[in-house]
Amino acid sequence: MKRRILSIILAACMCVGVAGCSGSGETEQTDEKGSALEGSISIYTNCVGVQAEIIQELTDEWMKENPGVTAEVVAPGADYENVMKVKMSSKDMPDIFSTHGWANVRYVDFLLPLNDMPWANDIESTFKELISDDEGNLLVLPIDQNKWGLVYNKDVLEECGVEVPLRTIDDFMAALEQIKTASNGEIAPMHIAGGDSWPLGQIFDQLATPAFTTAENNDQEALLNGTFDWNKWTDFSEMIKGMYDKGYFNEDIFTAKYADSAEAFATGKAAFCWYGNTIVEEAEAINPDVNAGLQPLPAFYEDDDMSFLNGEQTAFGIWKDSENIELAKSWLNFMAKGENVKKFCESESMLPGIETDVPVDVGFATEYYEEFADIRSFPIFDRAFLPNGMWDLMCKDAADLFTGTISAEQYSLDMQNEYERLLEAGE
Repeated sequence: MKRRILSIILAACMCVGVAGCSGSGETEQTDEKGSALEGSISIYTNCVGVQAEIIQELTDEWMKENPGVTAEVVAPGADYENVMKVKMSSKDMPDIFSTHGWANVRYVDFLLPLNDMPWANDIESTFKELISDDEGNLLVLPIDQNKWGLVYNKDVLEECGVEVPLRTIDDFMAALEQIKTASNGEIAPMHIAGGDSWPLGQIFDQLATPAFTTAENNDQEALLNGTFDWNKWTDFSEMIKGMYDKGYFNEDIFTAKYADSAEAFATGKAAFCWYGNTIVEEAEAINPDVNAGLQPLPAFYEDDDMSFLNGEQTAFGIWKDSENIELAKSWLNFMAKGENVKKFCESESMLPGIETDVPVDVGFATEYYEEFADIRSFPIFDRAFLPNGMWDLMCKDAADLFTGTISAEQYSLDMQNEYERLLEAGE
Protein backbone atom coordinates (compact mmCIF):
# COMPACT_ATOMS: atom_id res chain seq x y z
CA MET A 1 0.00 0.00 0.00
CA LYS A 2 2.73 2.45 0.96
CA ARG A 3 4.32 2.16 -2.46
CA ARG A 4 1.08 3.35 -4.04
CA ILE A 5 0.67 6.48 -1.93
CA LEU A 6 2.81 8.66 -4.18
CA SER A 7 0.56 7.86 -7.15
CA ILE A 8 -2.39 9.50 -5.43
CA ILE A 9 -0.72 12.46 -3.74
CA LEU A 10 -0.73 14.70 -6.81
CA ALA A 11 -4.44 14.18 -7.31
CA ALA A 12 -5.10 14.46 -3.60
CA CYS A 13 -3.23 17.74 -3.25
CA MET A 14 -5.66 19.56 -5.50
CA CYS A 15 -8.72 18.22 -3.72
CA VAL A 16 -10.64 20.97 -1.93
CA GLY A 17 -13.65 19.23 -0.50
CA VAL A 18 -16.62 17.14 -1.45
CA ALA A 19 -18.96 18.13 -4.23
CA GLY A 20 -22.64 17.45 -3.67
CA CYS A 21 -23.98 16.11 -6.93
CA SER A 22 -24.45 12.37 -7.26
CA GLY A 23 -26.91 10.28 -5.31
CA SER A 24 -25.89 7.60 -2.83
CA GLY A 25 -27.27 4.13 -2.32
CA GLU A 26 -30.79 3.33 -1.17
CA THR A 27 -31.60 0.76 1.48
CA GLU A 28 -31.94 -2.76 0.10
CA GLN A 29 -35.37 -4.02 1.11
CA THR A 30 -34.78 -7.47 -0.35
CA ASP A 31 -31.87 -9.82 -0.81
CA GLU A 32 -30.38 -10.84 -4.18
CA LYS A 33 -33.20 -13.36 -4.68
CA GLY A 34 -35.88 -10.74 -4.09
CA SER A 35 -36.86 -12.07 -0.68
CA ALA A 36 -37.45 -9.80 2.32
CA LEU A 37 -34.38 -9.38 4.48
CA GLU A 38 -34.25 -11.47 7.62
CA GLY A 39 -31.67 -12.16 10.28
CA SER A 40 -29.44 -10.39 12.80
CA ILE A 41 -26.15 -8.48 12.57
CA SER A 42 -23.62 -7.01 14.95
CA ILE A 43 -22.18 -3.51 14.47
CA TYR A 44 -19.10 -2.35 16.39
CA THR A 45 -18.08 1.31 16.41
CA ASN A 46 -15.32 3.36 17.98
CA CYS A 47 -17.67 6.37 18.10
CA VAL A 48 -18.72 7.77 21.45
CA GLY A 49 -21.20 10.35 22.68
CA VAL A 50 -23.52 11.99 20.17
CA GLN A 51 -22.10 10.14 17.17
CA ALA A 52 -22.62 6.75 18.83
CA GLU A 53 -26.18 7.77 19.64
CA ILE A 54 -26.83 8.74 16.02
CA ILE A 55 -25.52 5.40 14.77
CA GLN A 56 -27.97 3.69 17.12
CA GLU A 57 -30.83 5.96 15.98
CA LEU A 58 -30.12 5.32 12.30
CA THR A 59 -29.83 1.59 12.94
CA ASP A 60 -33.24 1.67 14.63
CA GLU A 61 -34.67 3.38 11.54
CA TRP A 62 -33.09 0.73 9.31
CA MET A 63 -34.72 -2.02 11.38
CA LYS A 64 -38.12 -0.29 11.06
CA GLU A 65 -37.74 -0.30 7.28
CA ASN A 66 -36.77 -3.98 7.43
CA PRO A 67 -39.02 -5.61 10.04
CA GLY A 68 -37.38 -9.00 9.62
CA VAL A 69 -33.94 -7.86 10.79
CA THR A 70 -32.34 -7.01 14.11
CA ALA A 71 -29.03 -5.33 14.85
CA GLU A 72 -26.89 -4.85 17.92
CA VAL A 73 -24.74 -1.72 18.07
CA VAL A 74 -21.71 -2.02 20.36
CA ALA A 75 -19.68 1.09 21.25
CA PRO A 76 -16.81 0.15 23.63
CA GLY A 77 -15.38 3.68 23.61
CA ALA A 78 -11.74 3.88 24.67
CA ASP A 79 -11.52 0.07 24.77
CA TYR A 80 -12.45 -0.30 21.10
CA GLU A 81 -8.97 -1.12 19.79
CA ASN A 82 -8.33 -3.70 22.50
CA VAL A 83 -11.72 -5.31 21.86
CA MET A 84 -10.99 -5.52 18.15
CA LYS A 85 -7.51 -6.96 18.69
CA VAL A 86 -9.06 -9.80 20.68
CA LYS A 87 -11.64 -10.41 17.97
CA MET A 88 -9.00 -10.38 15.24
CA SER A 89 -6.84 -12.89 17.10
CA SER A 90 -9.82 -15.20 17.57
CA LYS A 91 -11.00 -14.61 13.97
CA ASP A 92 -14.46 -13.83 15.28
CA MET A 93 -15.24 -10.38 13.94
CA PRO A 94 -18.48 -8.36 14.06
CA ASP A 95 -20.52 -8.36 10.85
CA ILE A 96 -19.80 -4.61 10.52
CA PHE A 97 -17.04 -2.68 12.27
CA SER A 98 -15.29 0.69 12.30
CA THR A 99 -11.76 0.77 10.89
CA HIS A 100 -10.73 4.15 12.45
CA GLY A 101 -8.05 4.96 9.87
CA TRP A 102 -6.57 1.45 9.45
CA ALA A 103 -8.73 -0.19 6.79
CA ASN A 104 -5.97 -1.15 4.39
CA VAL A 105 -3.30 -2.03 6.96
CA ARG A 106 -4.63 -3.43 10.22
CA TYR A 107 -7.97 -4.77 8.99
CA VAL A 108 -7.36 -5.50 5.30
CA ASP A 109 -7.39 -9.30 5.72
CA PHE A 110 -10.79 -9.17 7.42
CA LEU A 111 -12.67 -6.86 5.05
CA LEU A 112 -15.04 -7.62 2.19
CA PRO A 113 -14.38 -5.70 -1.07
CA LEU A 114 -17.16 -3.16 -1.65
CA ASN A 115 -16.59 -2.26 -5.31
CA ASP A 116 -20.11 -3.35 -6.21
CA MET A 117 -21.80 -0.94 -3.82
CA PRO A 118 -23.83 1.86 -5.49
CA TRP A 119 -21.78 4.57 -3.77
CA ALA A 120 -18.35 3.04 -4.50
CA ASN A 121 -17.52 5.67 -7.11
CA ASP A 122 -18.58 8.56 -4.88
CA ILE A 123 -15.76 8.40 -2.32
CA GLU A 124 -13.71 11.51 -1.50
CA SER A 125 -10.68 11.28 -3.80
CA THR A 126 -8.10 12.57 -1.29
CA PHE A 127 -8.15 9.35 0.68
CA LYS A 128 -10.02 6.80 -1.49
CA GLU A 129 -6.86 4.84 -2.28
CA LEU A 130 -5.93 4.83 1.39
CA ILE A 131 -9.11 2.88 2.11
CA SER A 132 -8.55 0.45 -0.76
CA ASP A 133 -6.30 -2.60 -0.87
CA ASP A 134 -3.33 -3.24 -3.18
CA GLU A 135 -5.65 -4.50 -5.91
CA GLY A 136 -7.77 -1.36 -5.74
CA ASN A 137 -10.69 -2.95 -3.89
CA LEU A 138 -12.67 -0.45 -1.83
CA LEU A 139 -12.78 -1.66 1.77
CA VAL A 140 -15.11 0.68 3.72
CA LEU A 141 -17.87 3.24 3.60
CA PRO A 142 -16.45 6.55 4.90
CA ILE A 143 -19.44 8.45 6.23
CA ASP A 144 -17.46 11.57 7.05
CA GLN A 145 -14.01 13.02 6.55
CA ASN A 146 -11.76 14.86 8.92
CA LYS A 147 -10.41 17.87 7.05
CA TRP A 148 -7.99 19.11 9.67
CA GLY A 149 -6.53 22.54 10.12
CA LEU A 150 -5.94 24.85 13.07
CA VAL A 151 -9.07 25.44 15.16
CA TYR A 152 -8.91 28.63 17.20
CA ASN A 153 -10.96 30.80 19.54
CA LYS A 154 -11.63 33.97 17.55
CA ASP A 155 -12.37 36.10 20.60
CA VAL A 156 -9.09 35.11 22.25
CA LEU A 157 -7.05 35.90 19.15
CA GLU A 158 -8.78 39.25 18.75
CA GLU A 159 -8.25 40.08 22.43
CA CYS A 160 -4.54 39.27 22.08
CA GLY A 161 -4.14 41.15 18.81
CA VAL A 162 -3.38 38.10 16.64
CA GLU A 163 -4.43 38.28 12.99
CA VAL A 164 -5.14 35.18 10.95
CA PRO A 165 -4.44 33.32 8.78
CA LEU A 166 -1.01 32.42 10.09
CA ARG A 167 0.63 31.45 6.83
CA THR A 168 4.02 30.20 8.03
CA ILE A 169 5.33 28.34 11.06
CA ASP A 170 7.19 31.53 12.02
CA ASP A 171 3.88 33.41 12.00
CA PHE A 172 2.40 30.70 14.19
CA MET A 173 5.25 30.77 16.70
CA ALA A 174 5.05 34.56 16.90
CA ALA A 175 1.30 34.32 17.55
CA LEU A 176 1.84 31.85 20.39
CA GLU A 177 4.30 34.22 22.05
CA GLN A 178 1.94 37.14 21.57
CA ILE A 179 -0.95 35.26 23.20
CA LYS A 180 1.20 34.26 26.15
CA THR A 181 2.49 37.81 26.63
CA ALA A 182 -0.79 39.68 26.05
CA SER A 183 -2.70 37.42 28.45
CA ASN A 184 0.03 37.47 31.11
CA GLY A 185 0.06 33.69 30.93
CA GLU A 186 -3.64 33.43 31.79
CA ILE A 187 -4.51 31.89 28.41
CA ALA A 188 -2.91 28.73 27.07
CA PRO A 189 -1.77 29.44 23.50
CA MET A 190 -2.32 25.72 22.80
CA HIS A 191 -4.29 23.28 24.95
CA ILE A 192 -3.18 19.63 24.91
CA ALA A 193 -5.00 16.87 26.81
CA GLY A 194 -1.90 14.85 27.62
CA GLY A 195 -3.81 12.91 30.25
CA ASP A 196 -5.42 11.07 27.33
CA SER A 197 -1.99 10.37 25.76
CA TRP A 198 -3.02 10.54 22.09
CA PRO A 199 -3.26 14.36 21.90
CA LEU A 200 0.48 14.50 22.62
CA GLY A 201 1.12 12.56 19.44
CA GLN A 202 -1.47 14.56 17.56
CA ILE A 203 0.55 17.76 17.42
CA PHE A 204 3.57 15.88 16.04
CA ASP A 205 1.43 14.00 13.53
CA GLN A 206 -0.33 17.10 12.23
CA LEU A 207 2.72 19.32 11.97
CA ALA A 208 4.73 16.53 10.34
CA THR A 209 2.63 16.97 7.23
CA PRO A 210 3.86 20.51 6.36
CA ALA A 211 7.29 19.68 7.79
CA PHE A 212 7.94 16.68 5.53
CA THR A 213 5.33 16.18 2.79
CA THR A 214 3.88 19.36 1.30
CA ALA A 215 6.81 21.36 -0.12
CA GLU A 216 8.07 20.87 -3.67
CA ASN A 217 11.23 19.25 -2.30
CA ASN A 218 9.69 16.86 0.21
CA ASP A 219 10.34 13.55 1.95
CA GLN A 220 7.36 11.56 0.73
CA GLU A 221 9.35 9.08 -1.32
CA ALA A 222 12.05 8.69 1.34
CA LEU A 223 9.43 7.96 4.00
CA LEU A 224 7.86 5.32 1.79
CA ASN A 225 11.00 3.56 0.60
CA GLY A 226 12.90 3.51 3.89
CA THR A 227 15.57 6.11 3.11
CA PHE A 228 14.23 8.95 5.28
CA ASP A 229 16.92 10.90 7.16
CA TRP A 230 15.73 10.67 10.77
CA ASN A 231 17.99 13.54 11.80
CA LYS A 232 15.20 15.68 10.36
CA TRP A 233 12.86 14.27 13.02
CA THR A 234 15.37 15.40 15.64
CA ASP A 235 15.21 19.00 14.41
CA PHE A 236 11.43 18.77 14.13
CA SER A 237 11.10 17.44 17.69
CA GLU A 238 13.38 20.15 19.05
CA MET A 239 11.14 22.78 17.49
CA ILE A 240 8.02 21.38 19.19
CA LYS A 241 9.91 20.87 22.45
CA GLY A 242 10.77 24.56 22.18
CA MET A 243 7.05 25.37 22.24
CA TYR A 244 6.75 23.43 25.48
CA ASP A 245 9.83 25.06 27.02
CA LYS A 246 8.52 28.53 26.19
CA GLY A 247 5.24 27.85 28.00
CA TYR A 248 2.99 27.70 24.95
CA PHE A 249 1.03 24.71 26.28
CA ASN A 250 -1.35 24.48 29.23
CA GLU A 251 0.40 23.93 32.56
CA ASP A 252 -1.60 20.77 33.27
CA ILE A 253 -0.65 19.21 29.92
CA PHE A 254 0.14 15.80 31.45
CA THR A 255 -3.10 15.45 33.43
CA ALA A 256 -5.65 17.37 31.34
CA LYS A 257 -8.32 15.32 29.59
CA TYR A 258 -10.11 16.01 26.31
CA ALA A 259 -13.07 17.43 28.25
CA ASP A 260 -10.68 19.91 29.87
CA SER A 261 -9.53 21.09 26.45
CA ALA A 262 -13.14 21.61 25.40
CA GLU A 263 -13.87 23.59 28.56
CA ALA A 264 -10.74 25.74 28.20
CA PHE A 265 -11.62 26.47 24.59
CA ALA A 266 -15.24 27.25 25.49
CA THR A 267 -14.34 29.62 28.32
CA GLY A 268 -11.59 31.55 26.55
CA LYS A 269 -8.73 29.90 28.42
CA ALA A 270 -7.21 28.38 25.29
CA ALA A 271 -6.46 29.85 21.86
CA PHE A 272 -5.69 26.81 19.68
CA CYS A 273 -6.67 23.14 19.93
CA TRP A 274 -5.48 20.13 17.92
CA TYR A 275 -8.58 17.98 17.68
CA GLY A 276 -10.28 19.09 14.51
CA ASN A 277 -13.78 20.51 14.29
CA THR A 278 -15.29 18.19 16.89
CA ILE A 279 -13.78 20.24 19.72
CA VAL A 280 -16.08 23.10 18.72
CA GLU A 281 -19.17 20.93 19.10
CA GLU A 282 -18.00 19.93 22.57
CA ALA A 283 -17.22 23.54 23.47
CA GLU A 284 -20.63 24.77 22.28
CA ALA A 285 -22.29 22.38 24.72
CA ILE A 286 -20.50 24.31 27.48
CA ASN A 287 -20.76 27.79 25.97
CA PRO A 288 -23.20 28.18 23.06
CA ASP A 289 -21.64 31.56 22.28
CA VAL A 290 -18.10 30.28 21.75
CA ASN A 291 -16.67 31.96 18.66
CA ALA A 292 -14.55 29.47 16.70
CA GLY A 293 -12.42 29.85 13.60
CA LEU A 294 -10.48 27.53 11.31
CA GLN A 295 -7.46 27.92 9.08
CA PRO A 296 -5.15 25.51 7.20
CA LEU A 297 -1.89 24.35 8.77
CA PRO A 298 0.94 26.87 8.31
CA ALA A 299 3.72 26.22 5.81
CA PHE A 300 7.22 25.35 7.03
CA TYR A 301 9.11 26.61 3.96
CA GLU A 302 9.13 29.88 2.02
CA ASP A 303 8.29 28.25 -1.31
CA ASP A 304 5.39 26.28 0.20
CA ASP A 305 1.76 27.15 1.02
CA MET A 306 -0.66 26.30 3.80
CA SER A 307 -2.33 22.86 3.72
CA PHE A 308 -5.19 20.81 5.14
CA LEU A 309 -4.95 17.26 6.41
CA ASN A 310 -7.60 14.95 5.08
CA GLY A 311 -8.70 11.43 5.95
CA GLU A 312 -11.69 9.26 6.65
CA GLN A 313 -13.09 9.69 10.14
CA THR A 314 -16.05 7.36 10.67
CA ALA A 315 -15.72 4.41 8.30
CA PHE A 316 -17.44 1.01 8.36
CA GLY A 317 -16.49 -2.24 6.65
CA ILE A 318 -17.98 -5.74 6.43
CA TRP A 319 -16.26 -8.85 7.78
CA LYS A 320 -15.50 -10.96 4.71
CA ASP A 321 -16.45 -14.18 6.55
CA SER A 322 -19.74 -12.83 7.89
CA GLU A 323 -22.76 -15.07 7.47
CA ASN A 324 -24.91 -11.96 7.05
CA ILE A 325 -23.28 -10.13 4.15
CA GLU A 326 -26.54 -9.14 2.45
CA LEU A 327 -27.84 -7.63 5.70
CA ALA A 328 -24.56 -5.82 6.22
CA LYS A 329 -24.62 -4.39 2.70
CA SER A 330 -28.18 -3.20 3.26
CA TRP A 331 -27.10 -1.41 6.46
CA LEU A 332 -24.17 0.30 4.69
CA ASN A 333 -26.45 1.42 1.87
CA PHE A 334 -28.87 2.84 4.39
CA MET A 335 -26.08 4.75 6.15
CA ALA A 336 -24.92 6.10 2.77
CA LYS A 337 -28.26 7.79 2.06
CA GLY A 338 -27.89 11.54 1.76
CA GLU A 339 -30.12 12.46 4.68
CA ASN A 340 -28.29 10.04 6.98
CA VAL A 341 -24.86 11.29 5.96
CA LYS A 342 -26.14 14.81 6.56
CA LYS A 343 -27.43 13.98 10.04
CA PHE A 344 -24.17 12.37 11.05
CA CYS A 345 -21.83 15.00 9.60
CA GLU A 346 -23.76 17.97 10.93
CA SER A 347 -23.55 16.56 14.44
CA GLU A 348 -19.77 17.10 14.33
CA SER A 349 -19.24 19.89 11.75
CA MET A 350 -17.44 17.54 9.37
CA LEU A 351 -17.64 17.14 5.62
CA PRO A 352 -19.12 13.97 4.08
CA GLY A 353 -16.76 11.20 3.04
CA ILE A 354 -18.96 10.45 0.02
CA GLU A 355 -20.78 12.63 -2.46
CA THR A 356 -24.51 12.94 -1.84
CA ASP A 357 -27.38 14.91 -3.31
CA VAL A 358 -28.24 16.33 0.13
CA PRO A 359 -26.32 19.48 1.17
CA VAL A 360 -24.48 19.26 4.48
CA ASP A 361 -24.14 22.28 6.75
CA VAL A 362 -20.82 22.03 8.59
CA GLY A 363 -21.65 24.93 10.87
CA PHE A 364 -18.88 27.29 11.89
CA ALA A 365 -16.44 25.62 9.44
CA THR A 366 -18.50 26.44 6.34
CA GLU A 367 -17.11 29.92 5.75
CA TYR A 368 -13.54 28.74 6.25
CA TYR A 369 -13.76 25.81 3.84
CA GLU A 370 -15.14 28.30 1.32
CA GLU A 371 -12.43 30.88 2.08
CA PHE A 372 -9.66 28.31 1.72
CA ALA A 373 -11.25 26.31 -1.09
CA ASP A 374 -8.07 26.51 -3.18
CA ILE A 375 -5.79 25.19 -0.45
CA ARG A 376 -4.39 21.71 -1.04
CA SER A 377 -5.28 18.68 1.08
CA PHE A 378 -2.87 15.89 2.03
CA PRO A 379 -3.44 12.48 3.62
CA ILE A 380 -2.90 12.27 7.39
CA PHE A 381 0.84 11.77 7.98
CA ASP A 382 1.02 8.59 10.03
CA ARG A 383 -1.64 6.80 7.97
CA ALA A 384 0.11 7.50 4.67
CA PHE A 385 3.81 7.60 5.48
CA LEU A 386 4.50 5.48 8.57
CA PRO A 387 4.15 1.71 9.02
CA ASN A 388 1.22 0.52 11.09
CA GLY A 389 2.15 0.36 14.76
CA MET A 390 4.12 3.57 15.29
CA TRP A 391 1.35 5.68 16.80
CA ASP A 392 1.77 4.52 20.41
CA LEU A 393 5.50 5.19 20.27
CA MET A 394 4.94 8.65 18.82
CA CYS A 395 2.64 9.52 21.75
CA LYS A 396 4.82 7.96 24.46
CA ASP A 397 8.04 9.57 23.29
CA ALA A 398 6.30 12.93 22.91
CA ALA A 399 5.46 12.82 26.61
CA ASP A 400 8.97 11.70 27.52
CA LEU A 401 10.45 14.47 25.40
CA PHE A 402 8.43 17.15 27.17
CA THR A 403 9.32 15.85 30.63
CA GLY A 404 13.00 15.64 29.72
CA THR A 405 13.11 11.86 30.16
CA ILE A 406 14.50 11.55 26.63
CA SER A 407 16.22 13.95 24.23
CA ALA A 408 15.07 14.86 20.75
CA GLU A 409 17.91 12.69 19.44
CA GLN A 410 16.59 9.69 21.40
CA TYR A 411 13.04 10.35 20.16
CA SER A 412 14.36 10.31 16.61
CA LEU A 413 16.37 7.14 17.21
CA ASP A 414 13.35 5.38 18.74
CA MET A 415 11.23 6.39 15.74
CA GLN A 416 13.89 5.19 13.31
CA ASN A 417 14.34 1.83 15.00
CA GLU A 418 10.62 1.14 15.17
CA TYR A 419 10.09 2.40 11.63
CA GLU A 420 12.77 0.07 10.25
CA ARG A 421 11.52 -2.88 12.30
CA LEU A 422 7.93 -2.46 11.18
CA LEU A 423 8.89 -1.74 7.60
CA GLU A 424 10.93 -4.93 7.44
CA ALA A 425 8.19 -6.96 9.13
CA GLY A 426 5.65 -5.69 6.62
CA GLU A 427 7.63 -6.72 3.55
